Amino acid sequence: MAISAPEAPSAALQAMLATVADGLPHAWPADDSSGLPSALLAEAGEWGFPLYARDGGVQLEYPAAPLSAREIADIGGIDPAHIHLPLCCASTNAEILQDVGMNVCLTESQWAGRGRRGRRWSSPFGRHLYLSYGWTQLRPVNAALTIVAALSVFTLLQARLPRLWVKWPNDLWVEGRKLGGILVEARPRSHGETRLVVGLGLNVHGDAGLPDTAVSLADLDIRVARSTLAGAILRQWREDFARFADEGFTPFLPLWEKADRLTRQRVQISDVQGVREARVLGLGPDGRLQVSCADTGRVWLSAGDVSLRPQHP
Repeated sequence: MAISAPEAPSAALQAMLATVADGLPHAWPADDSSGLPSALLAEAGEWGFPLYARDGGVQLEYPAAPLSAREIADIGGIDPAHIHLPLCCASTNAEILQDVGMNVCLTESQWAGRGRRGRRWSSPFGRHLYLSYGWTQLRPVNAALTIVAALSVFTLLQARLPRLWVKWPNDLWVEGRKLGGILVEARPRSHGETRLVVGLGLNVHGDAGLPDTAVSLADLDIRVARSTLAGAILRQWREDFARFADEGFTPFLPLWEKADRLTRQRVQISDVQGVREARVLGLGPDGRLQVSCADTGRVWLSAGDVSLRPQHP
């Protein structure tokens, strides 16, 4: 009978990683009956954590500058006490949904990241940006928030990436390859409140493990520190989300026209009804997408219910 792989790093490995998170050498006992450190080093390798034994100690090697809560806070205009920065976690979105006192979470690696429609994905250590921003509100959730979050990132990067566009409703693409994605999640709370979290996964540094369908900023000759980028995104999110709460989605429609590449193009639609082709007609003021299908005519698509793929990227 096959033995299933563990769903998370062992508690011992997570404790070791917390100790060596500063990137400096740390003394560690030699192998004994507990299996330290060889077993933990082997487990770290299986999870992709760059943990190495040297001169009687262990050290974590970051492939790029570690995330800095202070730098993120300074650029983002956020109290650093509100920034949670675990070295690794299951999901930054899950961290915020579980703790109403947490506003911002970033990590060097997550092992159970979530995408739209229940997709799961892992994240290589220290190479990309895994960022979540959360808050609690009384008003209903506006589904167009996903698009606004993606447009915020588009606003920051479009000057340096003229080929960047937003694939409705939540993905950032450069021509035919995916640069990043947004996931908005909501959880009802007591007294009519809703806990909201906006999560971003953005490919930043070089990564040989990326599929051919993905691209990183480094691949596009853009070198940027992840902390600098995270702070700028948080600042833009705070500004855009406040405007969205006050004025709705209509003020963002002109920006959508700049970011859109699918209107009047043929796409492949995947939803509970199966896979079919359609032509994109345009975006409505509520963030829904209108398409024309051969079998059903004009229909409106809602974010979260359907996935689109360009026929000719």
